[in-house]
Formats: sequence, structure tokens, C-alpha cells
Amino acid sequence: MKKVCVVTATRSEYGVLRWIIDGIQKDPDLQLQLLVTGAHLSEEFGETYKFVEEDGYVIDEKVDMCLSTRNVYDITYSMGQCAIGISESFRRLQPNMIVVLGDRYELLPIVSTALVQRIPIAHISGGDITEGAIDNEIRNAVSCMSSLHFPGIEESAHNLKRILGCEENIFTVGEPGLDSFLRCAVLSRDQLAVCLGLDVTKRWMLVTLHSETKSSIEDNMQMVHNLYEAMLMQNDVQYIITKANADFGGTQINDFWDIINNEQFRVFASLGQMRYLSIMRQVECLVGNSSSGIIEAPFLGIPVINIGNRQKGRHICRNVCCCTSLTDSILNAFLHLSDYKKADKYWGDGYASERIITQVKMYLNRETPY
Repeated sequence: MKKVCVVTATRSEYGVLRWIIDGIQKDPDLQLQLLVTGAHLSEEFGETYKFVEEDGYVIDEKVDMCLSTRNVYDITYSMGQCAIGISESFRRLQPNMIVVLGDRYELLPIVSTALVQRIPIAHISGGDITEGAIDNEIRNAVSCMSSLHFPGIEESAHNLKRILGCEENIFTVGEPGLDSFLRCAVLSRDQLAVCLGLDVTKRWMLVTLHSETKSSIEDNMQMVHNLYEAMLMQNDVQYIITKANADFGGTQINDFWDIINNEQFRVFASLGQMRYLSIMRQVECLVGNSSSGIIEAPFLGIPVINIGNRQKGRHICRNVCCCTSLTDSILNAFLHLSDYKKADKYWGDGYASERIITQVKMYLNRETPY
């Protein structure tokens, strides 16, 4: 039985990996190993490893990287602590492969440790382009260290072939975050109102604003102030705000939301997957710069106001209205929401997890490259 170690560091990442984890656990030929690190273990970011356990999965290793995102020096210190902890965890687990997703900085110490220890790496969602964050460089570095690649779309697969200089072991599977829409039970509007303290009679809008990690703290804080000003000008709206990721500048954005947390602005460190998927089906729109608005929301046809440059370079579906971080631009996007209620299946069909597990098994059943 081959041991497959899935590594997750954030709430959103776990939501995308959920059905890959589930499929590996249920497969008779594979042994699931689950390693959590990063923001999952941080009180500031909601200790979201608890959501993993509530879903019924056993966490084999917890790697505390002493996460701090106040400045770039704290972040790089945390990355060093992550490498130390990951090294010891991989020594104990002895996985035949690790599975990672995306482009967060935590991946650099994780995959470099696996590379040195000669553990094959399966990388999901490589080949994407996001020009407004350092994610682009991280994503490409992770791809170059990986053995097996699962881009979501053909355009990303083409980018990967160009970056890697070969076509081997690159499989276009769709985005696995869409799988949850076909598998997860959701709460009703009334149930959400009770558990989140919302007014069922008001218009609901879901807000997630992350920092642009290539911009200064000052520019990021101006962006959140401008968004807040535009939000105040909307009538009869209750906002569900999920806090920013553990990126440079994210802590300062979250401090701002904590100050204005009230009946109109309901702030949560994390909603958990069921509540997040449920609220997506009930809101009038998504607002901010989360990849969820770019990739998941089109599947449901939910209008999205995409602010600034964080997602610049990604394909923009018909339901997404892009604007700058200036207040007037955001206000103009609010005015035209009704024009963007259009479903779009560009990013996949909801069956990516099955394709990924099939290819992982085929790879592991071949002669190991090491």
C-alpha cells in the first residue's frame, strides 16, 4: 500500500483539497497521511485544523511554524521553522508521495524538503498566472520541483510545458475546488441566519480581501479603506467578511476588520467549508480579490467584484466585474452587479479529484524514479 501525504496550511487550501483527501482515504490501494501546518494552527487565523478533524480526518502530523505575518522578516523566520518541522515529519511518515496545492510561501520549505529527501511531489494548480502577488514566482518554483502536475485548465498546462521544457506527467483535470459543489450538503438561508447572526430579510454580500503582496502595507490599507467606504454606501446590505490569508499585510487588514465588526459587518476568521459553500449560494455577490471569486463563483453564476491586481493574469469569467482599488471604481462595480449573474464552467466540471487520484495511483505503480 502506497503512502500519500497531503499537506495543507490554510483554510481555503483545505477546502480545495477536501475531496482528494477523502478519495485517498477511501482507496484500498492507498494510505492517507495528513499533515497540517501554517495558519491552520494559528489562533489568529481561527485554528482551522479543527475543521479538518470535524470532517472526520485523522491528522498524522502538526507542524507549528511559529507563524507571524507582521513583516517579511517574521514570515521568512516562520518558513525556516516550517522546514525544520517538515523534515522531522517526513522522516517519521516516510511517504511515497506528497500532494500540495497552489502557490503559498509555506510551500517553498515543504517541497524543497521533499525534493532533498527524494520524495516525489504532486502539484495541483500549477501553470496559473497571478501578477499581483509573489504567488506567481512561488507557484513556478514549486512546479519545477514537482514530479506530477495537475493544472486546472489547458492554458495552465501549456504554461507548465513551456516552464518545464517537457510534456511528461502533466494532466489537465479541472479545478478540484469545484468538486465540493457536487458533494457537500449546504445550510438553508434560515439556518445560516441563525448560526452567523444575520438578518434574513437583508441583502447579503460575501467579502474577502487579501493583501497584494507586491504592494506596500500603506497601499493595501488604502485599498481596504476604499472598499469600506464603498460598502457603507450600499443600502440594506449585511456583509459577511472572512479575514485575509496569512500573507504579508494580511494581519493589518484583519486588524481593520476587527475594529469595524458590528451588526452590518459580520467578521469571521473562517466560516468553515460547509458554511462558506452555503453562504455562497445565498449572497447577492462576492466582493474582494479572492481566487474563490475567480474560480469557484463562476460555477454557480454568482456576480463577483474583483478588486485590484491580486488576480491579474487569470482568466476572467462572464460573472466577474474587475475594478481598481479606488472608491469610485468599486462603487461603479456595485452599480452594475445585475449584468454579471452568469454561470460559466470554464474552470471545470466538479470531477477533478477522481482524475487526480487515478493519475497518482498510476504514477506510484510505475517504477519509482528514485
